Amino acid sequence: GTFLSDLGDYFADQFPARDMWMSLNLGVNKLLGQKEASGVYLCEDDYLIQVPSAPNQTQLDRNLAAVNAFAQNHPELKTVMAVVPNAVTIHADKLPENAPARDQGADLVYIRGKLTDTDFVDVTKTLQSHSEEYLFYKTDHHWTSLGAAYAFKDIAAAMGIQAPELTEYTVYPVSTTFEGTLSSKSGSHSARDTVDIYVPDSNIDYYVTYADSGEDISSLYRREALGGKDHYTVFFGGNYSRVDITTTANTGRCLLLFKDSYANCMVQFLYPYFDHITMIDPRYYYDNVELVIKSEAITDVLFLYNLDTYLGDTSLADVLVSE
Repeated sequence: GTFLSDLGDYFADQFPARDMWMSLNLGVNKLLGQKEASGVYLCEDDYLIQVPSAPNQTQLDRNLAAVNAFAQNHPELKTVMAVVPNAVTIHADKLPENAPARDQGADLVYIRGKLTDTDFVDVTKTLQSHSEEYLFYKTDHHWTSLGAAYAFKDIAAAMGIQAPELTEYTVYPVSTTFEGTLSSKSGSHSARDTVDIYVPDSNIDYYVTYADSGEDISSLYRREALGGKDHYTVFFGGNYSRVDITTTANTGRCLLLFKDSYANCMVQFLYPYFDHITMIDPRYYYDNVELVIKSEAITDVLFLYNLDTYLGDTSLADVLVSE
């Protein structure tokens, strides 16, 4: 089923003059007052904001129960969860008038209320206090490195990390021409995004190992991604079942990070504080996490997802209860 779905997506994406026809159709519909296209709100300041999903309630409760059981089975580990609200919440002032947006705040309250042995970090207030800044891409569903940087302060506090000020990072814009998934989905091409990377003022060295291929590289970033369509994949090249970062931090702390793609740009802030980080994306991971905890001497666990993904996730519980 996945193959046929992907094949259909491929032919839809490769349809001759696809972008031209979509843009033409969008232009006509906007003249008719349309404020949404293919599940994307057409917002102020050329923002494209994804219509939020309703939860898969059965699977959400199963995932939360699995997180609780995992934390109870590992009281020796410091376990933290952060579920990040999407642009629909943080940039709500840019939405079309009377847009029927889901109340993500209520979803976060529900998640927090179900957790028993895990510290929950709600970064909503922090992000909302900077909502006039460039926290989410205009053409893509991901947050920017700046959004992740502000959220990192909240997450760091929960993990017992003293986060530096933003002025202590050197910021490099690696792309100014990014058009993300929401642009392709809606047919709107009225904006371009800038992708920044943040380099800490630190002498910590590291290398990155991709478990799928066995490849070792000395960077969190994949420059070749900037030559493709999805410039957000400059962070690690995209999503993989497992990626390991080994550092010279010498803190005695090793992190197990369960994540979706929002975490990819967060790791640039996390790595100076851990001797080793094991990133696991449950959507692609089929091995035993208990072996990882033992072999990598894990001391800390972070669950980091965006809310839209977490509400529909069907993989996390299966990974956490692996035998």
